Amino acid sequence: MLLAIDTATRSLSLALHNGNTLIAEQTWRTGNQHNVLLAPSVQHMMAVCDVTTHALTAVAVSNGPGSYTGLRIGVAFAKGIAAVNKLPLIGVSTLDMLAAGQPFKNTRYKLLAILQAGRGRIIAAQYRVKKGRWDALTNPEITTWDDLLQNIEGSYYITGEVDDNGRNAIESAKLEAASLTLVDPANRARRAGFLAQEAWRRYHAGDEEDFSPAKLVPVYMNKPS
Repeated sequence: MLLAIDTATRSLSLALHNGNTLIAEQTWRTGNQHNVLLAPSVQHMMAVCDVTTHALTAVAVSNGPGSYTGLRIGVAFAKGIAAVNKLPLIGVSTLDMLAAGQPFKNTRYKLLAILQAGRGRIIAAQYRVKKGRWDALTNPEITTWDDLLQNIEGSYYITGEVDDNGRNAIESAKLEAASLTLVDPANRARRAGFLAQEAWRRYHAGDEEDFSPAKLVPVYMNKPS
C-alpha cells in the first residue's frame, strides 16, 4: 500500500493506492493550514480505510516546485513516515503530477502545466505525448502569462492553477489565432491519486537505492521569504 501526499501549494491532496486500485483520495483547498491539517487528515483517511502504517510499503510526495512552506511541510512529513517505517520514498515533480492526470484526445497537442508563483508570475513546463503518456519537453521555468503565450508555437492543452489573469491571457491569445484549449476544472485539479499512480510506475522502473528517504530533496524555484 502506497501513501501519497501533496502539499506543494494551497491545496492538500492525499491518496492510498495498492498498485492496482485507488483505495482513497482526498483533495481540498486548505490555504496555509497544511501544518495543522496534514497529520490528522492522514490519520483519519487511514483509519476509515482500516489501513495501518504497518500495511504501507511505500510513500510518495510531490517534491516541487511549489511554495517553500507547503513543500517543507509535506516533504518533512513524508520523509518522517518513510524513515521510521523503513519504506521507499518516491518524489514526483508537482508539474509531472499534473501532467499524469491529463487525458489527451489529440496527440498533436502539447501540454502546458501551470503553478502559481505569486506576484503575477507562474511556473510552467511543457509536455508532449510519448509512448502513451505525457513526457516533459522543457524544465520548469518562472515566467508570466504574457511571456509564456507569446513564445509558444503549435497547439496546446493548458492545465493546473489557472487564475483570472490566466484565463484572460488565454482568451486574448486565442483571439490572435493561438490554438489553446483550457482543460476543464475537474481535470485541472492536482490529485494525489495521479501522484500515487506515477510513483508506482517510477518505483518499479527504478532501483531500490534511488528511493532512500535521505536522498529526497525538495525543488524550490523561489527563495524562501
